[in-house]
Amino acid sequence: DDGKVQMFLIGDSTETLNEIAEGVLPILAARPEFADVRVDRGDANSEVAVRVDRERAARMGFNAQEVASYIGIALRGAPLREFRHGDSEVPVTVKFAGSDDFGIDDLSSFYLRNAAGERVPLMSLVNVDVHASANRIARQNRQTALSLEADLATDVILDDARKAIESAMASTRLPPGYRWSLTGAFQRNDEAGARMAFNTLFALVIVYMLMAALFESLLFPAAILSNIGFSALGVFWFFWMTGTTFSIMASIGILVLMGVVVNNGIVMIEHINALRRSGMSRHAALVAGSRERLRPILMTMGTTILGMIPLCIPGAQIGGGGPEYYPMARAIVGGLAFSTVVSLLFLPTIYVLLEDLRLATARIVGRARQAAPLGAREATAQER
Repeated sequence: DDGKVQMFLIGDSTETLNEIAEGVLPILAARPEFADVRVDRGDANSEVAVRVDRERAARMGFNAQEVASYIGIALRGAPLREFRHGDSEVPVTVKFAGSDDFGIDDLSSFYLRNAAGERVPLMSLVNVDVHASANRIARQNRQTALSLEADLATDVILDDARKAIESAMASTRLPPGYRWSLTGAFQRNDEAGARMAFNTLFALVIVYMLMAALFESLLFPAAILSNIGFSALGVFWFFWMTGTTFSIMASIGILVLMGVVVNNGIVMIEHINALRRSGMSRHAALVAGSRERLRPILMTMGTTILGMIPLCIPGAQIGGGGPEYYPMARAIVGGLAFSTVVSLLFLPTIYVLLEDLRLATARIVGRARQAAPLGAREATAQER
């Protein structure tokens, strides 16, 4: 349920956890991000707690054990010795007639007789408390966990709900050994984010390896991958401009971007290399290649961006009730627009810098190789 969030209060004592929950619930209920804040106790069950008032029982001539035994017999019965019948044994239990159907109201009809022969109403000796109880006990790392749930208010996203809970818990002092954790939709969102981060890294490696094989070079793919960095900057810039919150759908948009924005670099770098192979100098090839590929790149990216604009409008959902498309579409539009403009300006510069670095590294390695035999000959001459 995407409209519901959940957190755990974790500790050793269920009673203490309930006390903490009583303090936390009003704080969360006062937050505008939540509606219907509650404790999740599983199916609705009630528990009757009967406590003997020792002082009143003593004044009436009873001790607590006598009253407790009477209540136990009345409500649950008491086992007696087994009845032996031939070779078989029959369990025997003494109980009040109709005790299986007894309710709380029936306790008021019970009387005890003290040593003086006086009939004393049971309800005058005990305190009865009825409260909700869980039909299951959740545990985390061998500690009791109490679940708090809340429905999200309209137009509230998980990140806003997370901040609201963190703010509320920051103002709540927990006893030593007690803590809280987010679960449910928060945990699923974190797990999905971790998977998307791995998928993004894996996609980067695959794209780089493919381009390295096509260009037969480790240099040119590195220059082209700079487009992905520019696109990531464009995504966050566009999200900031439009007030869009980063989500899993936005991560999917970035994955799509990684396969699209490299096209600009591939088209430009391949054309520049073709011009250089035809005899042009590096500078002339960079100028001519950038100028000749400017129009095709702008036309291709422009049509792609225009086609995504309808999806950038909030409201379009998968199946009418699934996640919305617009974070993904805005990620693609923002990243594509920014990376296209910036890469046209900076990709030739990055190309030159990386090639100069490669040439400088090659010269240093060459000098080191030349110096090694010379040093060996001088050492041999000195020995002679």
